[in-house]
Amino acid sequence: MASIGGNYNPEAEPSGGYTPMVVGEYTLEIVESEYKATQSGTGMVLACKAQVVGGEYDQRPYYLNYNLENDNEIAVEIGQREFAGLRRATGVLAPDDTEELHFKQFRVKIGIQEKKIKVNGVKKGTGEMENVVKQYLFEDEGAPAVAARPASNDNRQAATPAAAKAKPWAKPAR
Repeated sequence: MASIGGNYNPEAEPSGGYTPMVVGEYTLEIVESEYKATQSGTGMVLACKAQVVGGEYDQRPYYLNYNLENDNEIAVEIGQREFAGLRRATGVLAPDDTEELHFKQFRVKIGIQEKKIKVNGVKKGTGEMENVVKQYLFEDEGAPAVAARPASNDNRQAATPAAAKAKPWAKPAR
């Protein structure tokens, strides 16, 4: 049991659920990462928590997973290709530690697809929609350069304040 008295807002509205971001190009930066075993235990996945930088979805979390080691060769091939895209987009081509990728802004094209889950080894649609990275954008391929902006973590200068519109993913002010 844990005491939480006074550590929540009793007036807070319940979450309206997850709503995917609009299809388009976004600037992201990785704020956390972990290299961990897959759920099945047959490989390793690089799990990254990123956040949107700027625009309507400023500071909204976005999760990226790269299946870098696995018994399934196709999963590894896809994971390695996607991770290569991230490395090129951030300019960190040969990281020794995942922290080297933290707070490096990069651009992506985000799309929407039906969320799928495995049921008895078969992927089935859930009817829910989710965002997916369709493409990593690189400066040398005509993608706009990422504008310099202060990092959004607590250890660095705070980002410029966003519009007054409340964002459901934002932490309430204390």
